[in-house]
Amino acid sequence: MKYSELAEVYTDVAATSATTQKETLLADCFLDVYDNTETSLLPVTVRLVRGRVFARWEAAEIGVSTAGAADAISKATGVESEQIETWWREEGDLGDAAAYAVDDRVQQTLTATPLTVTRVYETLREVASYEGSGSQQKQRDEIAGLISDASPLAARYIVRTVTGSMRLGVGEGIVRNALASAFLDMSDDAADAVQRAIDLTNDVAVVAQRVAEQGQPGLDDVDLELFRPIKPMLAKQAESIQTAVDELAADPKHIERNHNIELSHSGAVLIEFKYDGIRAKIHRDGDDIRVYTRRLSDVTEQFPDVVSAARDHIDAKHYIIEAELVGYDPQSNDDTPVTFQTLAQRIQRTDNVATIAKSIPVTTYVFDLLALNGESLLTDTLEMRLERLNTILSTKATSDSKSASTHNAHSSTSVTTVSSDQYQSSSSLRRAQCTWATTQTTATEFYEDALAAGHEGVMIKNPTRPYQPGSRVGYQRKIKPTMEPLDLVVTRAKWSEGRKSDFLGRPYLACRTADGNLAEVGRMHTGFTDDQLETFTNRVEPLIENVEGREATLTPAVVLAVEYEEIQISSTYDSGYALRFPRLKQIRHDCDPSQADSLERVERLYEQQSLDESQTSV
Repeated sequence: MKYSELAEVYTDVAATSATTQKETLLADCFLDVYDNTETSLLPVTVRLVRGRVFARWEAAEIGVSTAGAADAISKATGVESEQIETWWREEGDLGDAAAYAVDDRVQQTLTATPLTVTRVYETLREVASYEGSGSQQKQRDEIAGLISDASPLAARYIVRTVTGSMRLGVGEGIVRNALASAFLDMSDDAADAVQRAIDLTNDVAVVAQRVAEQGQPGLDDVDLELFRPIKPMLAKQAESIQTAVDELAADPKHIERNHNIELSHSGAVLIEFKYDGIRAKIHRDGDDIRVYTRRLSDVTEQFPDVVSAARDHIDAKHYIIEAELVGYDPQSNDDTPVTFQTLAQRIQRTDNVATIAKSIPVTTYVFDLLALNGESLLTDTLEMRLERLNTILSTKATSDSKSASTHNAHSSTSVTTVSSDQYQSSSSLRRAQCTWATTQTTATEFYEDALAAGHEGVMIKNPTRPYQPGSRVGYQRKIKPTMEPLDLVVTRAKWSEGRKSDFLGRPYLACRTADGNLAEVGRMHTGFTDDQLETFTNRVEPLIENVEGREATLTPAVVLAVEYEEIQISSTYDSGYALRFPRLKQIRHDCDPSQADSLERVERLYEQQSLDESQTSV
C-alpha cells in the first residue's frame, strides 16, 4: 500500500468534525487494508492512524526534535531553512511547511524509492533505535530520505508523525468504534469488547490483528501479560466522606450472588491513605522485575531501590502489584513525604541514579494485586485480591507503619511506629495504610490521620468490585483538600494531541506581580471539555505572537478561573510557586489581566495552607 493512499485517508478524516463520519472513514480504511494487502499491514495502519509507531507501553520513541525535522525537510528539498521556518511560523504546523517545501523543492529525486506504508513505519522505528555519536544526523538523514520520495501530502503526514502532532481529531474511542464497526457488529457489546482488549494491551495494533482474524472470541481471550503494563483504575472525586461511604459500602447480596463467597466486612468500605507519590505497577517474572508508571513508562533503571524492595519483601516469583512510590528526605527529623515535584526528579534523571536514590529515598506502598503465578485477578473482588496480596508480603512489609495512629488492612489495632532511619533503607516496602469503616466518623478520623502524616488524603473503595483498568467506573472515590480558585492569565498554550490536535490547550498560567508584570505559576494538562477547548482555542488563536514547535506564545488577554489541590514552592516557574494539579473551573469572559489574582495572594494562600497543615497535625 502506497503511503500517499493512507495520507489521503488522513486528509478526509481531518476534513470532517463529525465523529461518526471519522469512524466510518477509518472502518472502511481498515477493511480495505485487511482485504487487499498483506495481513501484517492492518496493525501497522491502525497504529499510524494514532500517530504512533510504538505501542504506548513500549519505552522507545522516535526521538527527533522539531528542529531536527525542519533540518530534514531542508535537506530533502533544498529549500532554505529560513523559508521553512517562515512557513512553520505562519501555519503553526511543521507538517504544512514540509508540504510547501516539497511542492516548491529545488532538487528533484531522479530515482525515487516507492514510498509505502511499510517503508515509512519501519524507517521511523529504525530511527528510534539510533544511539551515540552521530545518531542525530543519521536520524535526520533517514527522515530526509522519506521526504525526498514523498508527495506534498505524504510529506505533511510523515513530519506530523515524527513530531507527534497528527491533527486528525482521532482519539482512542474513534479507533475503537472503527474497529468494532469494521470487524464486528458495532453494538455496545462489540465496542466494549474492543475497549477491554485495548485496556489490557495498550496496543491497538494487537487488538486490530486479533479482532480481524478471530472476531470477538479473539478479544475475549486477551488478558494481562507480564511486562505489558495496563492503565490504572481511576477514582472519582467524592462530594463528601459521608457520600462516599454511603455509595461504596459493601453489598452482601452482590458479592454472594456474583462470587459465591461470604463477605467478611458487610456494609463496610475500605479506606486507604492517598499518597502523594508516583503510582506504579511492579511486574515480576522470576529474577526479572520491572517498574512502570501510570503513564506506562518503564522506570526500572531509575528505581533500583524499588526493585530491591520487591525482591526482598514479596514472597512470590510471578506477579503484578500496584503501588505508590513515596519519597522522603533522609536529612529530616520527621517522616513527612517530599513533594511530588521533588520526587519526580527521580524519573527525570537517568544518570547518577545511585546518588539521587540516596538523596531522595522512596518507600513502596503496595495496595493491590492484579496477577499472581500466571493467574489474572482482575475479575476478583478487591477484598479477594487483598487477601491474596497479604499472603505474599513479608511480615515486615505488612506490619511496619509510618504513623502510630494508622491501621492494618484487616484489623482496627494500631501497629508499631518505626524510626526515621528505616526510611533510608534501599529496600523499604510496606502495605499501604488502610482500614475498614462503616461510619462517617471512622472514615473522617482516618482521613485526619492521613493529612496529619503529610499525605494527600484518602481513597475510599468498594471491596466487592473487580479491577477495571483505565476507567473511572465508580468503584472508588478520592477525598483530598481543594483550595480556593485563582483567576490567572494565559501566557502560552500548546496544541493538544489525538482527536483534539486541532485545538490549543495545556495553557501556562500566570499571576500579576507588584511591578505590573506576569509570573507563571503552573500549567494545566487536563480539565477542558470539548466545548471549552473549542471556545478557548477561538479566544487565543488571534493572540498568537510566536510559535515554537507545538507551543504558542500569546498576548496575555485571556483569564481562567483555576482550581488546584495545593500550592508548592518551585523553581520551575518564575513566580517561585507551582499549582499542584490545576484544573479549569471556568473561562473568565468578564475578566481582563489587570483583574487577575496577584502574586501576593498566591503567597498568602501558600502561607495559609502551611498554617492549616501545621494545625491539622497538632
